[in-house]
Parts: sequence; C-alpha cells; structure tokens
Amino acid sequence: MSDNIWFSAFRILFVLLGTVFFKIGWQIYKNQRTDLIISYHSDKVSEENKQTYCTLFAIGLFIMGAGFLFSAIGTAFNHSAFVFIPMAFGLMIGTILLAATVIKYNR
Repeated sequence: MSDNIWFSAFRILFVLLGTVFFKIGWQIYKNQRTDLIISYHSDKVSEENKQTYCTLFAIGLFIMGAGFLFSAIGTAFNHSAFVFIPMAFGLMIGTILLAATVIKYNR
C-alpha cells in the first residue's frame, strides 16, 4: 500500500483516539466521574481531594489527546516518521502526570 493510504489510516485513528481521550477527560473533569478511572487508582482518594484529583487526571488525558490530534494534523502535511513525535511526547507527559496524580492522591 502506498504511503498516502497508511498516513490517511493513521490520521483517522489518531483523530478518533484524540477525541476519545478528550471526551473521557472532559467527563472526569466536569462531572468528577471517578468511575471512569480504574477503581484501585481512585479508591483511597478523599472527598476533599477528589476535585483536584479529577482535574489533574483530566489534564493528563487532555495532554495525551492533544498529542494524538497534533500527530493527526502532521500526517496531513508530512509523510515521515516525525509526525509521531507529538503523539509520543503527549503519551509520555500524560502518563507521567497520571502516575504522579495517582501516587500523590491515592494513599
């Protein structure tokens, strides 16, 4: 298959994944839906820390979603491996923020 087909498939996949991360992040942020987070990551969060926990967790998901969306935009203009850099950074930074949030507030 040609590069155009592969990068079009990546673009569609990255837009879908970015949208899913934003949607879940928004639900956690706006409605404080800790049920969308694995229970052992949020079962010891106190009620007074719940809003901060949800906000930081949602920011991590927003960063991951933004990385996917920036990579999707990049595939429209460039067909090289460099378009995967925003996705990789978004996943790394988002995962670090999620892990730090869980470690800090789930004790």
